[in-house]
Amino acid sequence: MSYPEKRRYPRLPVLMECRVDGASGKAEMRLTDLSPVGCYVDTSVSFPSDTRVSLTVMLGDSEVKLAGRVVAMPSTGYGFGVEFVDLDDSTRQKLEAYIQARGQ
Repeated sequence: MSYPEKRRYPRLPVLMECRVDGASGKAEMRLTDLSPVGCYVDTSVSFPSDTRVSLTVMLGDSEVKLAGRVVAMPSTGYGFGVEFVDLDDSTRQKLEAYIQARGQ
């Protein structure tokens, strides 16, 4: 079974700018896929697995902070996966509404 087949939720392909705050500092990056439980950040900046990060993204017309942790991914080139953790209800609802509005 391939890694994408192991996912609990399908990922919505996106191309959105984000700001990542974590142990390695702050950087401007971009998300290339998004789900209710995680995302993929396309970047040449590396973050160690289990690093806590905060992603700031625009979901529609709302700026949203998504808290998460970097997860180990099979070799995918540049970037890293993030599993969302400790999202409050309002943030989770905005995320799910954004994904649902785009066909997932």
